[in-house]
Amino acid sequence: MMAPLDKEAAVQRERERQKTINAYHRVFSNKDGLLVIEDLKRQFGTESQAFLPGYDYNPVVAALRDGQRGVVLHIEAMLKRPPMADGNIETPKRKVKK
Repeated sequence: MMAPLDKEAAVQRERERQKTINAYHRVFSNKDGLLVIEDLKRQFGTESQAFLPGYDYNPVVAALRDGQRGVVLHIEAMLKRPPMADGNIETPKRKVKK
């Protein structure tokens, strides 16, 4: 069983997580935001491999490409999570367990 302070801290982290998810939806779930995401996907090749033939398989270039892809993939993952009305954040839906 969680101590009351631990549980409150976990609930607070969940509230902050949900606020962040809501912010991603406000920024990217509109016409301009979707246009930006599509541009980032084209620019940073989220559909391609980090190691590309012709680049001499340079690990530094591959790491850079992988990092660029990771940012776009993170945005897309955040948009797959459901937004929640800010008034409902006080009671997070995700169960907090230890």
